[in-house]
Formats: sequence, C-alpha cells, structure tokens
Amino acid sequence: MGRRGGKGVSDEDYVVNKRSGRNGKGKRGKGREEIETSDIEDDLSSYVSNLSYQQNIDKESLGEGSLTGESGIEDNDVLDQQLDVSLEAAALKNSVVRVKNLKIIQELLSSKIMGETLFKRKGEMLDVLIKSFKIGKGSEKLTTSQLAVLYCLQCGEEIDMESLYTELKTFLLCDINDGSADVGQRAKIIFKLAVLCFLCSDNIDDRKELLVLLREKVKQNDPDVIINSLAAISLILTVCTPTERKNVIHMLLPSARSLLKNGNVEVRIEAGEFIAHVFELGRDYDELFDEQVEDLEELLEDLDKLQTDGAKFRAKRDRKVQRASFREIYALVSGEGDVHEQVKISLNETLTLTSWSERVQYGAIKEILGTSTSLHLQQNIFVREIFGLGAVPLRIEPVSRGDKLEMKKLNAACHKARQKSMLRQRDKRMVV
Repeated sequence: MGRRGGKGVSDEDYVVNKRSGRNGKGKRGKGREEIETSDIEDDLSSYVSNLSYQQNIDKESLGEGSLTGESGIEDNDVLDQQLDVSLEAAALKNSVVRVKNLKIIQELLSSKIMGETLFKRKGEMLDVLIKSFKIGKGSEKLTTSQLAVLYCLQCGEEIDMESLYTELKTFLLCDINDGSADVGQRAKIIFKLAVLCFLCSDNIDDRKELLVLLREKVKQNDPDVIINSLAAISLILTVCTPTERKNVIHMLLPSARSLLKNGNVEVRIEAGEFIAHVFELGRDYDELFDEQVEDLEELLEDLDKLQTDGAKFRAKRDRKVQRASFREIYALVSGEGDVHEQVKISLNETLTLTSWSERVQYGAIKEILGTSTSLHLQQNIFVREIFGLGAVPLRIEPVSRGDKLEMKKLNAACHKARQKSMLRQRDKRMVV
C-alpha cells in the first residue's frame, strides 16, 4: 500500500513512515473599508474571468490541470496573482467577499498543482484558515474545512502537518459539537476532520480521541451523521495499530450490525461496507477472527437477505443499488471474494486497489478532490506517496492548440482536393 502501513503486522513492527490597518467606528474608517472592499472585488472579477479562460485553455490544449509547456511561466504568474488577491480578500471582514474568495482558493487548490506557489504563502494561508474558523458561520466553516484538507494534500510533508492538525482540530471539534449549526454541514465536517487526522497525525492519542467521538456520533439518529461517522472510522482504522483495531472492532461491530436494519438505504450500505472492512482488518491480525464473531451465521443471513431484497415498498433504484453493494459485501464477509479494482490514472498508468483499506483511502481522497483526482494522482507527489505510486513520471507534451488548428486546415484542404478529383473522374466517365 505504500507508506501508510501494511497488513498483518504486530504492534512492535508497526511503523508509520511519515513523516494592520485602522479599525475605527467613525465614518472615515467605514468609508476606507468600503473602498478597500470595492477595489478588491473589482480586481477579483477580472481575475475570476481570467481563471475561467485559463481553465478552458488548459482543458483544450494542455490537458486537465496541466501547468507545463510553452506557456508554463505565464500560467504560474497568473496563479500567483490569483492566489495573492484571493488570500488578501479572504481576510476581510465582509463575509460575502470572504466566502467568495475561499471558494476561489478551494477551486485553485483542487484543479491545479500549486507546489511552491502555495508553499511560499503558507503563513498567509494558515492565517486565513484560522480567521475563517473563528469568525465564519454556516457554510463558511464547511468551505474552510475543505480548504484545510486541500492545503495539506498540496503541501504534504513540506509543512509541519502535526502542528497544523493540532491547531485546526480545536476549531473543527467545536463546529462538530455546535448544536445550533446545520446537521448536514456538521456531518461533512466530521469526515473532513477524519481525513485531516489520516493525512497529518501519527499520534495514537489523536486517533483515540477522534475514535471515541465518532463512536458516539454513530449512535445518533441523523442518517448523514451516521454515514459520515462510519466512513471516518473506516478511514482512521486503515492507519491504526493491530491493538487499536481490535478494540474498536469489538466495540463497534454490534452497532454496525444493528444499522443493517435501518430504514435509510445509504445507512444500510455504509454499515455493510464497514462490516466488510472490519472482517478484512480482523483477519489480518487474527486468522481465527471469524470464529470469535458472535452469531456469524445470523449475520450472513442478514447480508444474504439484503443482497436479494426485492421488497416492493422500497424504491426500484434503492433495491438495485442495495443488491449490487451487498453482493460484494456478502462475498467478502463469507470469505468467497476479495477486492480487485483498477483505477485509470493516465494512458500509461493504473492504480490497482487490492484491499478494502486501499479502497477506503482512495474513496476519501476522491471525496475531497472530486473530478481532479486523476490530476493529483498523476502529479501530486504527496498523493502518489499515499498509494505507493512512486515519483511523478515524465510527461509527454500534448499537441498544442495551434498545431491542432493547422492540422484541421490541412485536412480540410485535402478533403476539398479529393472532392474535386472525384468530380473530374465522374465527368470523364459521363463523356465516354
């Protein structure tokens, strides 16, 4: 699996390989702030339009997310300007402007490999994250948590990730336990916190603290909270020691089994996937794990019913998705199947997932990066290290837009000449 721990190791052998302006209340101060905000917004509108144009050029001529080639220097200059303006505006008091620019930075970090451009601004980036967590409300905190994870994925071990996690963890825990906040947003922040722990922390106490919190969240009634909590626990278990895994598995397996009868199809599927992952991890540290599971035959019967469920009171799509998911879950729990999934990274490279733990890690990274996952698997050194892909391969320069246009003109000219030749041949046959 690369650097993120292995399968079937003892605690002793387990090693993680990681790594001032005036603020008066008078009219004058207020006017200066409005002028500053207006200027920033004007600059941003031009840069946003420049960003959209640049992304279209990248997709058509350089490939998704590429920043290399003949225009590489110009592209880096544009990124520098975009990031500088957005970081400055994201620190303003105006919440609308702040959220707008947080989303611009989020899009940049997701769709581009920033590298040194972002590393040179790590101080400003950290200040923006902390300020947004402190004074932000509602969706701004969710955007900030997503931005924090993207920041870690971009910079990797170039920054002090342990300290970063310790500093941001307090804010995220506060948001998760805020009863006045939207439940759906809190559920998503739960998962973001788990991804941060997975990426940044090698501390057993950090994992233990988070797992205790997540066990309590699994017992709640909201489907989003349950789904994100189970997914978060699965992710953290992939980097735990065998002893940690054993304790968590024995405590959570009964809860997961009870969720198989939940009325929400997504909760049932997430619980089933968690159980499949638990059986894989359990067999890693104990070959006789199956014999220690209480009522194993009853569990297999429940899974079998779910993989053949044809109840008409369920939606047709729900039945189809459930049966497809539980066929794989049942095969793994019963010991009759295994995981073998291939993810196409580029024309010459493929990521092969051979365990449920690898699938869980890939799913978490994909959840954060979205459509830019392939780009980061190709060019982001830190992401490649997570999956053991090695150094970034040399990239073959794609055909530029200008060359494509010339080829199109040449093909059109050849087609026109061929048509004329065919017409002349047809006229000669008619005369004869």
